[in-house]
Amino acid sequence: MSVPVAKRLAVRLVGVVGVTLLLFSAVVGLLSYRHAYQQQMWILAQVQDQMVRTVQVQAEIAAFASNAKIAHEVLEGLLVNPMILGARIESGASFVYDTSARGSVNFAQGRSFPLYSPVDHRESIGRLILVQNAAVAQRAAEQSALLQTAFMLAQVLAAAVILLLVLRRMVFGPIARLAGAMNAITPGGENRLSTDSRHLDDEIGLLTRSVNTILDAAQSAIEEVKEQRNALEMLATHDHLTGLPTMRLADDRLQVACSNARRLQTQVALLFIDLDGFKGVNDQYGHAAGDLVLVETGARLKQCVREQDTAARVGGDEFIVIVVNLPDAVAAGNVARNIIETLSRPIAIPGAEVQVSASIGIAMYPDPIDDPKDMRRLADHAMYRVKRAGKGRFAFVNPVQRD
Repeated sequence: MSVPVAKRLAVRLVGVVGVTLLLFSAVVGLLSYRHAYQQQMWILAQVQDQMVRTVQVQAEIAAFASNAKIAHEVLEGLLVNPMILGARIESGASFVYDTSARGSVNFAQGRSFPLYSPVDHRESIGRLILVQNAAVAQRAAEQSALLQTAFMLAQVLAAAVILLLVLRRMVFGPIARLAGAMNAITPGGENRLSTDSRHLDDEIGLLTRSVNTILDAAQSAIEEVKEQRNALEMLATHDHLTGLPTMRLADDRLQVACSNARRLQTQVALLFIDLDGFKGVNDQYGHAAGDLVLVETGARLKQCVREQDTAARVGGDEFIVIVVNLPDAVAAGNVARNIIETLSRPIAIPGAEVQVSASIGIAMYPDPIDDPKDMRRLADHAMYRVKRAGKGRFAFVNPVQRD
């Protein structure tokens, strides 16, 4: 075969490969764009669901208490996300609170999420409605899909260029060594690629530096995702005001504590605490003062329990304490006395000092209650028995056990 013929065959081969790659890129690009667009719309829906789960406890409290202040805080927090155009909290026909990012919003077109009573999660008390900013969501999905498709096409084109360069410059060896080094790298790790000095300024060196740049970006992205996940988990499991665990997290810990108590033959006490006089503080000094009282109450409760115990906020001025590894009910009573004494000390607020007390109902597991699911309900009943009897005391679920 003559040199001109060989050149023509080479040019023809390159042309066929180039046209094939272009057609392949066009088809794959179209399919990738459609898939990426649908995936981004699904991700936006999942993010919206996660946002609702993050604020659901506060929304349920607002609906349950018909509290416009809490509802405003919840809805304003949701509207920070540009994907949300409007939000509304409804509690039957008696309480409706809504807000929007701009202009009027048709809440009939929004997504509805049920809200349940903080006292009984089987009782539906209303709903949270979110209206998505369709224009922003669609634009974000289109942009993300375009970026993903462009990135995919860039990879295909880069692969074709690299293939042509390898065929022309015969760099199979360096690429093989480079591929081996890449396989040894873990995403998010500290290891980076290195190259020989003779490849510092050629395509191999450029590829090495580009991969290292991508690895740096991947490491930063992984760390950022971890921080965001930790922040979301904190919001979902801890009260935004006091920093104490929420009722859901407390329920999980109660189940674990009861399982351990059954195995170790010890007792678990659940103390249901309601603040006496808290409404008067709110009425006389305002909600800001009430929030200070709640924050101080949470701090004092943490001081009254051990590290392995749990203090949680379950309602407006209601708290629970889970005390583990107790020998008997007497020890639970001692904890309750300490809590009553600690919470009864004056609390400083701007310009005054206020004083609240605590009424406590105590449920013990496994004697006399053998089902952890009943502990919070029965302790709540015992607490109301204390309130009817004069407040500022504690009572056990079993009437035989006296305080």
